[in-house]
Amino acid sequence: MQNNISFWDNWTFESLFDLYSKGPDFSNSKELKINKETNSYDWAEVPTACVQIESLFHLINELVLREKIFYDQKFSAGWNSFESLDSLDGNLLVPVDIPTDEPEVKDSRNEALKLLCATDLMKKHQEENLKGYRETKQSPHEYFSQVVWGAAGNLGRSTFLGAHYVAHPIRASLLEQVPLFKPSADINSEVKEWIDEERVKVFTSLTPVGRMNNFQLILPPLVTEVIESSSSLSEIIPATIETREKYKKIREWIGEYQTALESENPTKISKFKKTLYTVGQDLEKMRKPGELGDTKVGMSYISLSLPTPKIPDIRKFFGIRSALNKLLLNPKGEKALLKLLKWFGCEKGEELGTIRKYFI
Repeated sequence: MQNNISFWDNWTFESLFDLYSKGPDFSNSKELKINKETNSYDWAEVPTACVQIESLFHLINELVLREKIFYDQKFSAGWNSFESLDSLDGNLLVPVDIPTDEPEVKDSRNEALKLLCATDLMKKHQEENLKGYRETKQSPHEYFSQVVWGAAGNLGRSTFLGAHYVAHPIRASLLEQVPLFKPSADINSEVKEWIDEERVKVFTSLTPVGRMNNFQLILPPLVTEVIESSSSLSEIIPATIETREKYKKIREWIGEYQTALESENPTKISKFKKTLYTVGQDLEKMRKPGELGDTKVGMSYISLSLPTPKIPDIRKFFGIRSALNKLLLNPKGEKALLKLLKWFGCEKGEELGTIRKYFI
């Protein structure tokens, strides 16, 4: 895998184009759910608007923390008039023309299909799609093909490029259910997961009866920062690029960590892991009883003293340690989500509840 790059799904860009041009779509999309008990699969409904907004959140994160984002230009017709991304095309967003009959692409795609078709019914429907496409250029199970065959094809392309595949949320849901073989770890994704976990620790409280505030909305910190620094939907992409410059140290650090991993240098890898551990300890210190404030909560049968986190003084930190601390301590995102939804005119009522529930 090359240094901190990703390969993006054209379907994701299409979802973003629809969000920007038409607003949130509150009809339902379908996620494929593997059912091993029945050796089959089912479809679960998910609001399309949530998929669109999740795609926007992914874009913000990727534009800030990736060096390059590649996409296959052959399949970009569904979004190539997306004006908000025009200025990035060819620079940060890099079109590539990947031959579908390239042996490495074909082999990786076929291997991925074997893993993704995890039940007999999935294998049957994929075989019928293959036969139908060969004979009539039509897939009898068209949406299944879009989700499964499309994911496999993109995995083949990403392997050919040596880039991490960032799947459309519908395809990502399928990939999460299948233990795909990964030839190389993606440090960018691992750092993002670590950030998300640390933020949950920061914004939730441990009490004598267990963890409280489990159902808080905690958005990715870069999403919160970009939206709060924007005054309209049209400013999100420009604000993201400004934020990209601000977090240059983190992006470069992720690239160096990736290089250390690929070179199998245990000393360097240990150094990067120690940095994450140290930042985690910085945040843990503010959760110790002696450094927490008190909040009394009365109940009919018990009175608890709930810890109120005290934000640490990050001015004493420098370099990557300081940058990671600042990123982790961005606001939770409740106000940012409301601000975004207000631009779309859906910041109240059932629509707000649907979107908020999805991201909790």
